[in-house]
Amino acid sequence: MVNRPAAGSHARSAAGSRTRSAWMPGPSTGRRRTAIAALALAAACGRPGRAIPAAPANAVGPGVAIAIYDRDGLDAYGVVDDRRWLDVAGGAVEIDRVDPRAELPSLVIEPLAGGALQIGTCLRERIPTGPAQVRVAFTPVLRCTAHGAPGRYLVRVLYVVPELGYRAQHDVAMTAPDRAVVVSRFAVVTPAWHVRGELALFDGAPGGERAPRELVRGAAMLDGGTAVLAVAPRTVAAQLRWIYDGAAIAHGSDEPSPREPAWRQRSQPAVWVWLELDAGSLAPGPVRAHVELAGEPIRDLDVPAAGRRTVAAGVGLPLWIDDQLRGRRERRTDARGDAALTDRFQLAIANLGEATRDVWIEEPLRPARRHRVVRAWPGEPTIVDHSLRLKLTVAGGKLERAGFDIAYER
Repeated sequence: MVNRPAAGSHARSAAGSRTRSAWMPGPSTGRRRTAIAALALAAACGRPGRAIPAAPANAVGPGVAIAIYDRDGLDAYGVVDDRRWLDVAGGAVEIDRVDPRAELPSLVIEPLAGGALQIGTCLRERIPTGPAQVRVAFTPVLRCTAHGAPGRYLVRVLYVVPELGYRAQHDVAMTAPDRAVVVSRFAVVTPAWHVRGELALFDGAPGGERAPRELVRGAAMLDGGTAVLAVAPRTVAAQLRWIYDGAAIAHGSDEPSPREPAWRQRSQPAVWVWLELDAGSLAPGPVRAHVELAGEPIRDLDVPAAGRRTVAAGVGLPLWIDDQLRGRRERRTDARGDAALTDRFQLAIANLGEATRDVWIEEPLRPARRHRVVRAWPGEPTIVDHSLRLKLTVAGGKLERAGFDIAYER
């Protein structure tokens, strides 16, 4: 039986008054969470939907499973699937071990064994708080009306817990020029229920642009501590790429619009070394990288989660600035009214070291109805993901130049 308390389920406050049953979201937030909860719980209950639920800890007997969804570190939440025995007497039932953050409009209670049972309105008590606390706090106990013969029933209790997420940490070791070993670990601050349960972590969420992808699952003690789940080490294709993105991006209001000739006019000389991994999509989180290649210094680096980018191979990680390479970028813009514009580039890469380097020049393109490369040397560039790319091979102690004109129709 589905308990839908949108209008009738309330939490009784300590003073005896009635209030809304869950955290009070704004209208847009409430609608979004309601839709998310419907997708996640529909799939968890075996109904059609795009969600990918956590499998029950035990398909027959009691057990706890928690599926945690995270969309690029934003709006993380968990779906709790708790199968337990309940004692019903006097037309009422008490359900403890319910996360105080649970959104009761998402609550689903259905009987699995013990006979016919219907659960009605569920209430929970508000914990008195000081004026400084913004959110309402509740006890972890629900008191519900029940319609069924006195006795024990096996029931399934499902609900959504906002802000229940995980932290990811990745270790990447590259000791060969074409591959790397990746180890991923995930930490979850568990509810203090003092029972064992199953955790399933997903990258993405139901209803998003892409279907959720399971990262890891495993058993853990739900005791209020931090549970760590690890993925077995895996070897993936990898390569280092030297990239010169000469445009210096101004911050905040100082950055002109892409429709203005001065957009990304300023330049910088740094050539970055990127590690590109054919590892699918790494979950959001920092990366510890160890690079140990023949003829190169050994490096250990920390890459913050915000530094990565999506590349054709999978994931790109910025590692260090090569102090043996210096880039130079000059741009002149010709604007012909509001309809057309041409950017003319001249670039150079100087190699102060001894090793020959392949350096990829990357130049972001303005948004436009149509753009074309009018002139380019020493070779024809390619355009990938709104960026123009051209490779220069620069021998030790040498300097190589390139140029191209890009015409835009706006």
